[in-house]
Amino acid sequence: MHYQNTPEFAKEMDEKDPLKDFRDKFYIPIINKKPCIYFVGNSIGFKPKTKQYYINHELENWANYAVEAHFHAKIPWVDYHDIFVEPLSKIVGCLSHEVVVMNHLTVNLHLLLSTFYRPTKERYKIICEAKAFPSDQYALHSQATLHGFKADDAIVEVAPREG
Repeated sequence: MHYQNTPEFAKEMDEKDPLKDFRDKFYIPIINKKPCIYFVGNSIGFKPKTKQYYINHELENWANYAVEAHFHAKIPWVDYHDIFVEPLSKIVGCLSHEVVVMNHLTVNLHLLLSTFYRPTKERYKIICEAKAFPSDQYALHSQATLHGFKADDAIVEVAPREG
């Protein structure tokens, strides 16, 4: 079937889309009496309908085992990072031994900067996305300040051009 710029063609393609029912797996908020369409790439997104089950499961492990859930839960916490290595390696395009899962974005950003940010008097700028998460901004600010620079001067925020 050749592309056609028509609403009928779009509806037909939507009907054939193997992911057409995927949206049903999430709670879709209603804002101003309309279901949301989600385009925010740096957020947690819509809540999956299965999330409550998994969170409750882990809370029960915590209640039943306390710290021993690291070893005695159905899925022991101590090995959680290993569960995600293989799928994450496929997402980022590397071998499974080349990736590790740990912390969350802001902590990892802070650790990367602590390890690799070695500013000099001439080269000290940090380039980041405009309007990054506040916690990410704090990590950037703290690193610039730690190295004796004014954050407003050291951090360069970039944004797409208008339009």
